[in-house]
Amino acid sequence: MMFTFSMPAYLSIIVGLCRSQSTTNYSLPFTRGYGYFWTVPHNYLYHFHLLFETGNISIIGIVACGLESAFGFYIYQFASIMHAMTFRLTNPLPTENFSDVLKLCVAKHQKLLPCRHTLEHIYGPIVFWHIVTNAVLLCALIYDAMSITDFNIFNIGAFVTYAAIKFLQTFTYAWYGTLLTNASEDFRKGIYFSEWPNSDLDHHVRTKIIIMMMQKPMTINAVFSLVDMNMFTNFVNTTVSYFFLLQSISDKGK
Repeated sequence: MMFTFSMPAYLSIIVGLCRSQSTTNYSLPFTRGYGYFWTVPHNYLYHFHLLFETGNISIIGIVACGLESAFGFYIYQFASIMHAMTFRLTNPLPTENFSDVLKLCVAKHQKLLPCRHTLEHIYGPIVFWHIVTNAVLLCALIYDAMSITDFNIFNIGAFVTYAAIKFLQTFTYAWYGTLLTNASEDFRKGIYFSEWPNSDLDHHVRTKIIIMMMQKPMTINAVFSLVDMNMFTNFVNTTVSYFFLLQSISDKGK
């Protein structure tokens, strides 16, 4: 995306230099020359605006990719630890004491709970922001695309690329949340189908295990919604519904 947005302007500059011309006959990659509190001059300062917007695009892309990759990495760590504990509970070694393995897994699970709370505290508002803004942007984008009479390769490519990235971004967050929930549910099943009822556990450990199995699986809440595949389905349905609402309002206005 960074390359696609920025490259046409730099190609225009390169072509102008090859012809021994200093041209500013190109559109700025991010704002297209609009959105500033001042008039963008068509002189050498125009090139500084190009560098400024290229830097903005780079920072936005790097921060967005970094945040989403870090979220996926943390979810992967959660899921990996719980899958490992599930495997140890359901496939204990003959030389291991099952009671010690179970106590260790319970202790690790209790340490994961505040970590999940921290992850939810940081990424819950971020996911909620992405869900709301992506729904509004995609709704407006589809409505704008349906209003275009002159379709060309550039318009179709820009529409498909931007829509695909927004859908992929929302799907990625939803898939990560589902991955965490499934891993937590598998861990609960691993405890249930393990040998803990026949082990020599004391009363307090048995109570903790029963409470753990009665709890809901680990989830990430995005303010008003759980981060899972149902969230992605609701996101798609809401986007399409508001698009048809805008379409009907537009038809009535005509």
